[in-house]
Amino acid sequence: MSPSSGLVPRRRASGLVSEELDGETLLYVEASHKAFCLNAPAARVWKSIDGARDVETIARSAELEPALVATTLREMYDAGLLETPADALPASEVNLSRRRMIRAGLVAIPIILAITVPRAAEAASCVTGLPGTPCDPAHRCCTGVCNENIGTCG
Repeated sequence: MSPSSGLVPRRRASGLVSEELDGETLLYVEASHKAFCLNAPAARVWKSIDGARDVETIARSAELEPALVATTLREMYDAGLLETPADALPASEVNLSRRRMIRAGLVAIPIILAITVPRAAEAASCVTGLPGTPCDPAHRCCTGVCNENIGTCG
C-alpha cells in the first residue's frame, strides 16, 4: 500500500498520557507501562494525527516525505500509540534503514525512542542518588553507584 492510500490514522483513544517538552513529545502507555520520546519530526507527525487527515495531508503538515510518515506511523502502531490496524498502515517505501540515515546525517527523520519506566515499587526501592546521600545494601542509590566505604552515593 502506498503512503497516498487515503488511510486516516487514529490515535489510541484511552490509556495514553502525553506531554510536550522542548519540541519533543513524551508519551506514556498506561497499559504496558512504556514511555516513548518523539523527536521534533515525529512529534509533528503525532500532532497532525487528528482522525481526519490522511497520510499525504499529515506529510504536508509535518513537512516530511510521505514514505517517512508511513514508516513513523508503523512504528507508532508497533509502540501501541495508534488504533489503526497494522494491515491498514501503508508499507514503507524508504530504502535506507533508520540507522543508516542517522549515520548519513539525515537528522530530520522522525525518531521514536522507547524509554524504560520503572513501576512504582521499583522506583521507590532506591534513594535519590545525589552525591552525599546516605546508602547501604538495603538502601541503594538510584544511580547504582554507592561508595560503601563512606556510605554515600557517589
